[in-house]
Amino acid sequence: MLFMIAGAIIYRVGTSNMDQLGGLWKNMPVTGTLFAVGALAIAGVPPFNGFASKWTIYVAGIEAGQPVFTIIALVTSALTLAYFLKAFNSIFLGQRPKHLSDIKETPLPMLFPIMLLAVLCIVFGVLPQLGIDIVRPAQEAVMNSGGYISAVLGGA
Repeated sequence: MLFMIAGAIIYRVGTSNMDQLGGLWKNMPVTGTLFAVGALAIAGVPPFNGFASKWTIYVAGIEAGQPVFTIIALVTSALTLAYFLKAFNSIFLGQRPKHLSDIKETPLPMLFPIMLLAVLCIVFGVLPQLGIDIVRPAQEAVMNSGGYISAVLGGA
């Protein structure tokens, strides 16, 4: 989702250099909102989907008697959030350079898939069991490596 947003921004402004951006919120509020959703999701902030997976990692570290891994995961999440807040500030807030004054919002055909992903970030954050149910067959396949090997090698 964030890569798609980066592409949308590059499409509209013609650069990926964050030092040449700023103040795009005035011209691209929908894109900015979607960027915020993606940034909060990847940082693991509730109620977005990243929180459920990060919470699982935190709990697993504690249950395994390895709180140091939980601390590392928490610090990593905090640094991720800090970086994306800085990126949001650099791109969407602050002074808008004069050459960006006539920039338009991302076109709807580009926004639609990003909006869909943003909705899924919220749905899977509020209802994480949906995501777990989707990946359960893959989990069971990984846990049954003998069955997988047998199927691939034809029972050899």
